[in-house]
Amino acid sequence: MPFRRPSSRKWQISVNGVRISAGTEDFQEAKILEAKLNHDVWLANKMGVKPPLSWKAAVVRFLKENAHKASIDTTIYRLRWADPYLGHISDIRAINRDLLDSILTQRRGAKSTPCSANSTANRHMAAVSAVLGAACNKWDWIERKPIFRSYPEPESASRALEVHEWFALKAELPEHLKHCATVALATGLRAEKVFKLEWSQIDMQRRMLTTKGTANKLGVTIPLNETAMSILREIHTSPVRHLTRVFTYDGIPLDFYGRAWNKAMNRAGIEGFNWHGLRHTCATWLAREGVPKEIRERLCGWSSRETSDRYTHLEVEHLRKHAAVIDTVLAQSAGVSDTHFAVSA
Repeated sequence: MPFRRPSSRKWQISVNGVRISAGTEDFQEAKILEAKLNHDVWLANKMGVKPPLSWKAAVVRFLKENAHKASIDTTIYRLRWADPYLGHISDIRAINRDLLDSILTQRRGAKSTPCSANSTANRHMAAVSAVLGAACNKWDWIERKPIFRSYPEPESASRALEVHEWFALKAELPEHLKHCATVALATGLRAEKVFKLEWSQIDMQRRMLTTKGTANKLGVTIPLNETAMSILREIHTSPVRHLTRVFTYDGIPLDFYGRAWNKAMNRAGIEGFNWHGLRHTCATWLAREGVPKEIRERLCGWSSRETSDRYTHLEVEHLRKHAAVIDTVLAQSAGVSDTHFAVSA
């Protein structure tokens, strides 16, 4: 039977012997809620029927258990995108193939033929599927995980750009993404390392950048070529800049490239390419100019920790002339003298 303390206006109810707030000042509402919740407990205990649990509760637990993963920021972005469509769902068993397919085709433009929007839709679907998979297989919240549709993606999504394609894309990018993309191309850094870049990682005087490592990926110190430094100087000397984060939009730190990236690629007429391809582009251009494989691995942070131990003699200054290759490639294509981008070793 609902109980109310003299100092409170809201009723307390007892659910499976535990007293909780009913969240209402109406006695009848509290009484009905108490009966329903106790009935759900009885069904779970006696009949094996699992009580309904919300999408938000599942997301909170999933993110808490996976906070250590290097990809957690990307996962948060994708689950945040899903929140307006799934956040109101009080029983995650209501999330099925038809519901998610409807959301992705209407809101993300997913199609039955290969396109870049399908790649994004598949990534969003994978994030939702991971949460429901944990709810089913790890937490025993639901009886089964739905099998979602997989949209056809274009081939060679991570191909390298030719120089003229880069200039065409750069011309179409909004200013905030142009900054991020240029640094990504110049350094070969992964997307999350670019978007989460902090001023504390950059030594402007010594022209160096130190990335944050994880258990699976290297944290490395690399030299910054003039292509990257020109962007960083522009942001650093701006009258208004963020105290911690390098890349922002209207003063708010950037977490992802968003739809503006795909719109810019469409305007530039570039197909079969994604943001990760900037990393491939950097490595490809370095390889074409004869930069040794072990140097490319060091610059881009591909080496395993065991491999990197064999190259500890490669000091940062010895890498600088190789990092400057990107300056030379861009300068030659733009018809600018190489000496304009000369970097002293």
